[in-house]
Amino acid sequence: MSEHSLNRGLIARTLAAAAVAGIGAAALASPASAQTWTPQYVALGDSYVSGVGAGDYADDGSDCYRSANAYPVLAAESIGAELSFDACSGARVEDVVAEQLGNLSWWTSDVSIGVGGNDAGFSSVLGACAGTDTALCQGAVANAQAVITDSLPAELDDLYTQVEDLSPWADVTIVGNPRLFNGTSCSGTLAITPDEQALLNETADLLAETTAAVAADHGFEFADVRDSFAGHEVCSADPWILGYVGTLESFHANAAGQAAYAEVVTPYLENC
Repeated sequence: MSEHSLNRGLIARTLAAAAVAGIGAAALASPASAQTWTPQYVALGDSYVSGVGAGDYADDGSDCYRSANAYPVLAAESIGAELSFDACSGARVEDVVAEQLGNLSWWTSDVSIGVGGNDAGFSSVLGACAGTDTALCQGAVANAQAVITDSLPAELDDLYTQVEDLSPWADVTIVGNPRLFNGTSCSGTLAITPDEQALLNETADLLAETTAAVAADHGFEFADVRDSFAGHEVCSADPWILGYVGTLESFHANAAGQAAYAEVVTPYLENC
């Protein structure tokens, strides 16, 4: 844990303790008014955060596909936090900035953010690679990598700065994405060859490394799930990532994958 993150966490919990102490003093006069402080957790990001692929989606009138099996829900239950679940399928960084920051406040204790894949156009890249035109795939990958390298860092920096301004005492954890493929082919990979899978995994690594670097600049922790998902990619014996299924759930984490995410992310929320 970085010293900057630790200091934010200590300050936040000191303020919370002071608030609880004030409540406790009032409770001396009126025992029935005694309360306990509940951590306030805000989850921001895209479909990998909202839980697309994990089923049991909220009937909230949106197209966000927020799943009851998504890792923010599991993590909030584990730490006893009140969750503001604002992540939404299809979100880019600009969408998080425009639509998902409304529940951040000085009382927010924990924030997790997972976004960037849609900015790089991962779904379009997968579509380009799911055919027989290798050159088309290579060009799409090159374009995605250029976005990740050239424009995404500044966008993430702006987002992270706004989160800091709105919730200056919160512990912020940036959550990465897994590699999708294990280098073998099956019906779930369509026509994405092992060589193309390697290019796509390299792009996932570039996204993780780029995101982690911007997170470090802000003193944020980076929850890296890549090792946890090793052996559970598309086409594996026990996949935590769906292959192509003909819906927007394609190439997203299933319920087991979201549970694996929660195992990685929850300790950051508990210990910071």
